[in-house]
Amino acid sequence: MPRVVTAIVVGAIALASLAALVWPSLPMNQATAGPTQVGVIRRQIDGPNMAGRIGAQAPDFEWNAPDGSTRTLASLRGKVVVLNFWASWCKPCRTEMPALNSVARGSDAVFLAVDLQEDGARARSFFDQLALDRLDPILDLDGQTTRRYGVVGLPVTFFIDAQGVVRHVERGEVMDQGVIREGIAKAQ
Repeated sequence: MPRVVTAIVVGAIALASLAALVWPSLPMNQATAGPTQVGVIRRQIDGPNMAGRIGAQAPDFEWNAPDGSTRTLASLRGKVVVLNFWASWCKPCRTEMPALNSVARGSDAVFLAVDLQEDGARARSFFDQLALDRLDPILDLDGQTTRRYGVVGLPVTFFIDAQGVVRHVERGEVMDQGVIREGIAKAQ
């Protein structure tokens, strides 16, 4: 009888191992373009007078968007940009993200959410848990963009005008919808 139990246990382990290997490759588990993915910063773009401070040109960067296109911050000129730096482990970030999402629904501004050195699955899970559908998540895998903006604590939000100049910065405080709207007004 013990050999039968041992064989069943070994068989179950082998079957579970096989399932673990095959499961990710099944079509229903493949990532698709669109809301299941996040953007990834691919390079920094240098330019004159760029700095993460009020009155300076916002540091430019390029990212791969989930739809396969390549975008730059400079390509958003003509629109106000709300650039939020966050991470899933940041409790204040979790608190303010729904307010950012809510304001984004009724705004012409572009809302970019730069995640600090986490993987896409974690960032996507965070967005899905909070039903954040109006913010564009972008991964800063090496933290280089975060450093260029001088971010030393989270959350930090930069309000960038249509010419690409930083007009307002909110550092470390949880923003409500009123504070976000005021930041956008300063960038208009």
